[in-house]
Amino acid sequence: MAILPIPTTRVSDLLATRRITQQVQSDQLDLLRAQTQISTGRRIISPSDDAPASLRAMNLQRILERKLQTQTSLRDSVLFLSEAEKSVNEVSNILNSIKSEALAVDSTLTTEEERLSVVRLIDRAMEQLVNIGNSQFRDRYLFAGSRSQSQPYDYDDTFISYNGNEDHLRSFVDVGFLYETNIPGSEVFGGISEQVLGSVDLNPQVTRDTQVQHLNGGAGISSGAVEIFYVNASNQATSSVVDLSNAATIDDVARYLQSGVPEGSNITVEVTGTGLQLSTATGAEGVFVREVGEGRVAHDLGIRSSTPQSTLTGDDVTPAVLKTTRLEDLLGTKAQTSVTSAGDNNDFFVTATQNGAAAGTDPLNGVTIQFLDGATAGSELATYDDVAGTLTVTIEAGVSTAAQVVDAINAEANGLFSAEVDYRDSTSSTSAGLGVVALSSTAVTAGGSGDVLDQTSGLMVTNGDQSVTVDISTAETVEELLNILNQDDLGLQVEINEAGTGINIRSRLSGADLTIGEVAGGQTATQLGVRTLTGATLLEDFNRGGGVPNGLGQWASSTNEGLEITVNDVANVDNDGTSFFVDLTGAITVDDVINLINNHTDNTSLVTADLAPDGNGIRLTDISGLPNDLTVRSQGTYNAAELLGFVAEGESEARSSTGTLVSEDRHTLETDSVFNTLLRLREALVDENYTAIGREINQIETDLDRVNFARSELGARLQSLETLQYRHEDEEVALRSALSNEIDVDLTEAISDFTARQYALQASLQVAGNMLQMSLLNFI
Repeated sequence: MAILPIPTTRVSDLLATRRITQQVQSDQLDLLRAQTQISTGRRIISPSDDAPASLRAMNLQRILERKLQTQTSLRDSVLFLSEAEKSVNEVSNILNSIKSEALAVDSTLTTEEERLSVVRLIDRAMEQLVNIGNSQFRDRYLFAGSRSQSQPYDYDDTFISYNGNEDHLRSFVDVGFLYETNIPGSEVFGGISEQVLGSVDLNPQVTRDTQVQHLNGGAGISSGAVEIFYVNASNQATSSVVDLSNAATIDDVARYLQSGVPEGSNITVEVTGTGLQLSTATGAEGVFVREVGEGRVAHDLGIRSSTPQSTLTGDDVTPAVLKTTRLEDLLGTKAQTSVTSAGDNNDFFVTATQNGAAAGTDPLNGVTIQFLDGATAGSELATYDDVAGTLTVTIEAGVSTAAQVVDAINAEANGLFSAEVDYRDSTSSTSAGLGVVALSSTAVTAGGSGDVLDQTSGLMVTNGDQSVTVDISTAETVEELLNILNQDDLGLQVEINEAGTGINIRSRLSGADLTIGEVAGGQTATQLGVRTLTGATLLEDFNRGGGVPNGLGQWASSTNEGLEITVNDVANVDNDGTSFFVDLTGAITVDDVINLINNHTDNTSLVTADLAPDGNGIRLTDISGLPNDLTVRSQGTYNAAELLGFVAEGESEARSSTGTLVSEDRHTLETDSVFNTLLRLREALVDENYTAIGREINQIETDLDRVNFARSELGARLQSLETLQYRHEDEEVALRSALSNEIDVDLTEAISDFTARQYALQASLQVAGNMLQMSLLNFI
């Protein structure tokens, strides 16, 4: 309310009335404000009442609301983890019960009825475990990983497949704090095999479109600059700094380097199949590259050097295998070159259409690109000569353009090379390739290496009771390859490995044996590094870890264990055949077995051993040229021929009259899971195989360790969340107290103020009544 000065003249009735009215209105307003504060308990009714306090209160309210929301999420997380913990406890109890029952029948003294009673217990336990694995809470599967809406386990009375994944669901249990609120079934029951395949570096080729963030196995390159040094024939050095911070692809890097080379150096920068290459015009000149300051850009690009070289070939920058990587770019590099002519808009690249130094007998490296005059512009003709190692393009001298030459090379009948315009040489996008190619221009291809991926043969995948020939001929990229192998009916989980160098293949089927082999002599599985039986396969991993008697490890007490191989001339009835004994003592790998057979002193042009070209196994081939029977039997106590897969279980020998004998694949992979253990134990009990019974009882211990670890993990998480709940409660009290201090009213003070305002209003009304009763008549 405005403060009016005390008048020095007579006060008019109008002035007095206005001042009394304003006082009454002010008192009424203060009284209303005090009444509102008492009724609402709020000191601040609108932000304008106390702007600083209002701002602090709004911040506190925002934090409190977020905290309350995370408390809701935290309580839900506790409920989910508690339900999962209860289920895991049940799993532990079931496994302990099965273990004790199995131990009771792990003896040759037990009867068939006793063993079958345990089999029936296992059947019921399997049903219980599958039901627990498929537990739901609030319409969410507890053990499906991040696929919480998909049933994780399917049981078809033979195999159990895991359809979840190994990821975790995470929720905000505090502001900015994501917490894992479930545990995937693979960490409790198992369900995905741990035998990770993918032993080969697929070594993708560097192309001009390769992004720098995918170099060095996906680690990318540092951001910054490099310094290029040019040393002329007189040993005088000049340098220039080139900023590569904005380079997105390796072709960008090459263009930035090319445009930033020291003036007058004539250094050329090329993208090869493995990285970068910098070259000087003559051998008397040199180039080297250093870091700028503490940078690592040159190192990451593989071109850091300290001594001048006429050709600086960078290290392999190893791009990561991506889903978008083309299969034709795996396992090697393509020969390539750049054809240049004086002027602009007339340079182009020539690249082989497949990996390697040659395509069969046709050379790909060292092919000279040359030109002849004699064609009409627009009708250029390219001819490849495999004997001379040339790719000759007939042109119209002084008229034929780079674009026309590119078209001619791409139309060449052999199809071994392709060409494209070099846009780095263009003055504009519309002028690219329109420059005339010089008749004297020439170039030589180089850099081709490695192999071409065999996409024609495919892979033989056996998982459980089905064997499937997987056709990958239509796949063009790694993602398409993964999609083909991840078909539901194969029961596989196929993914790019963490290092970005190859692919992993694992089984999702419990109770099934997984093998991956070749088809009809192909190389697909071997090239992809996913063949399950190779020369490097350890004998100790045969027979589900049971191994092969070789005098080592668990077979240390075995002596004179091995194979007796007999070649018998069926045309000579009096001939008992030629036999030789292969002692497996000291053999560690499949290659060792093959070499012991092939290099045996008594194996004089009788038999050769190698890996089976179809499927898996060791192949024995009669090379004597006679109509022979080929026989393999064990020698010794432990049936080495059977354990290697040559002789069927229960048989004494294997015989072939076709000249070829192939062993069964005894190196099978299996899923490490409680279901797999119980299915194998059931099978062993039915077959009365006490060795397998003991092995699976030991495996139950491994399963219990996994389950108990999951229990402890869940318990630790619940304990952490309970501690967090207490902290939330304390924080809520503190926040509400701080908020109350800012916006809540002190009721004692407010009531006292309200009473004072009432008295003030009453006084104002009394004064007004007294003054307004006076009139002019009072002064007559």
